[in-house]
Amino acid sequence: MSAVSAAFPRVRAYILSPRWALTGIVALGTVVHTLLGRLVETPSVFPDEYLYSQLGQSLATTGKLEVRGVPAHFLPVLEPILTAPVWFAHDVETSFRLLQFENAFFMSLAAIPVFLIARRLRIGNGLALALSVLAISGPPALFTGLFLSEPLAYPLALAVVAATLAALDRPSVRAQLVLLAFVGLACFDRLQLAALPLCIAVAVLVVGVREHRFVAALREQWLLVGVTAVAALGGVTVALVHGFGYYKLNPHVHSGMHALRFSGVSVYVLVFAAGAAIIPSAVVGLALAVVKPRTRSELAFGTLTVSFLVVTIVQCVVWGDVLRIQERYLGYLLPLLGISFALRVTRTERRRIPELGVASLIAAVAALVPIDGYSIDADHDIAPTLYAFARLSHVVHPAAAAGVFAIGGTILVLFGIVDRRLALGSAFLASLALLLAASSWSAALTRDGRSKYLPVDMSWVDHTDNGKATMLVVGKAWNGQALATLFWNPSVSRVVRMPHAAKVDWLDDPRVHVDVTGTVHLGPKPLTGDVLVQPAPVSAVVLRDAKRLEAFDVQTLWRPRGAVRLAVIMNNHFPNGYVLHSGGMEVWSGQPQMDGWIEMRVGAPTSLGTAHVVFGGEQVSVPAGQMRLLRVRACGPAPWSGGFNAAPTGIVDGRWSSPVLSVPRYVRDPSACK
Repeated sequence: MSAVSAAFPRVRAYILSPRWALTGIVALGTVVHTLLGRLVETPSVFPDEYLYSQLGQSLATTGKLEVRGVPAHFLPVLEPILTAPVWFAHDVETSFRLLQFENAFFMSLAAIPVFLIARRLRIGNGLALALSVLAISGPPALFTGLFLSEPLAYPLALAVVAATLAALDRPSVRAQLVLLAFVGLACFDRLQLAALPLCIAVAVLVVGVREHRFVAALREQWLLVGVTAVAALGGVTVALVHGFGYYKLNPHVHSGMHALRFSGVSVYVLVFAAGAAIIPSAVVGLALAVVKPRTRSELAFGTLTVSFLVVTIVQCVVWGDVLRIQERYLGYLLPLLGISFALRVTRTERRRIPELGVASLIAAVAALVPIDGYSIDADHDIAPTLYAFARLSHVVHPAAAAGVFAIGGTILVLFGIVDRRLALGSAFLASLALLLAASSWSAALTRDGRSKYLPVDMSWVDHTDNGKATMLVVGKAWNGQALATLFWNPSVSRVVRMPHAAKVDWLDDPRVHVDVTGTVHLGPKPLTGDVLVQPAPVSAVVLRDAKRLEAFDVQTLWRPRGAVRLAVIMNNHFPNGYVLHSGGMEVWSGQPQMDGWIEMRVGAPTSLGTAHVVFGGEQVSVPAGQMRLLRVRACGPAPWSGGFNAAPTGIVDGRWSSPVLSVPRYVRDPSACK
């Protein structure tokens, strides 16, 4: 018994050691993030999620990094490479859920570099573990449910910071090789992180200057500085020759005031995302790390964090939009702010005057800048903090929600001044609350997107068609619907566009042309095989000599007998037959000449009374509850073009109502042209 009692403290100490504690944090984070990811029913961040999924799927099935059979010309492909195995499941739903689990694990791994950074900066184990928990409990964890590179880029960016401190604290070729490896992986996953080597170079220079050993510092870090210089030169050369791939520089040059305002609002959102309570001490701690560092590692950390913050804001201005908050760019800074908080509270001198100044500034901004003015970002960009605000705005009025955020942020920064435990605990609870609210809103967005873009059977094309199909885009198609269909239906392996049709993503899909008979040509040859027609919203497209296999909304899957041949394109026509006030149409006969009639049935809903329709110069009035056949002559070269006007139209019982028009059809009758 005495032996067991003597051994128990050792077992307890081993179980509670940082290694086991970190393992538990990673495991628990993986479980929690996986459960939150399950709330997301379908990808909705298009075209990003579709692009990553296609690269991974192509690598798993063909061994090539392609999108719809075309080389991607996309540099950051680490995420598709690591997630390619999930596509061996051969079921999109299963692959999507496996990827969410993988993302949850990657995101949870961020706890490890945060702990290592804290220990390198001589922060105690208990506080270091608390910072590790805080790092994976905030709004950036929202990305685990999405098909994006952030869950992997998040721990890699923090690993770069940890490796930088190790390389500068104890210079060696081995440490530099480890750092370069992490930098390469980070840049290979997310192009935005290519700015990290420049931030590291700034840290090396600042450390050398502050220690009055500039030349010696460069000599110690010769491999790191040399590779960074060569890589920067090569990157600039590639960018000048080939551009940034899918990433485009903002064509609009923002004024200095707009850029400054946008930068300030971005930092303001960052305050909320970090839990607000730790920010006063974090700002002071970061300033002290640069101005009065206790160690070389602390100086390197402060310089690296400040330069990374500045570069991140610049990236938002250059690649972003001053009307949007690019919180995806800012998430990497949250754990660094937590560590900056620890650098402040672990100092023996503890005057609260600087914190009071920072807290007063935050409170003033919260009172003067209501966050509801930027809530539109919750619908257009992935801004987790604004997702949380949108969820609250769904419960109370947006102005009241903005007041809650302002008052809550002010109270939290005051907590941060009173006690470090209270600050850390309240920041954790606030960040976790934001994550849960943001996840709830993200789930609502995906449910809404699924109901708009997809039927109950999301893989309806795959389940209808056993072969390969081509998506034919007609007009200004709804790219959200098109990409959602492409994601869930890998059998649609090619996209082509009619003349003047909109792109569904960044790829330059081939254009087709239509001859006078309605035959669709891709290059010199007619287009053949099963076709999923993707028209513009409120449009109808009918093929000639083709079997209609299945349809959802305006999308229709056709199996043509031979070449794909158009019969009708009609604009401003709903699938239920209702129409807008006016619209146009083109009709093909299958021959170069037309000699017959264009027929269309016209009905009058009882809710609207008598319907009045003008079609091709012919007018008809249809009493309520009845239907008439309207036809006009089609004589001459194909195709026939015309239009319609319908009245009355409007909202009845909360739904759009109008005369009911069938899709027109061509009926050959040579006598019509005599």
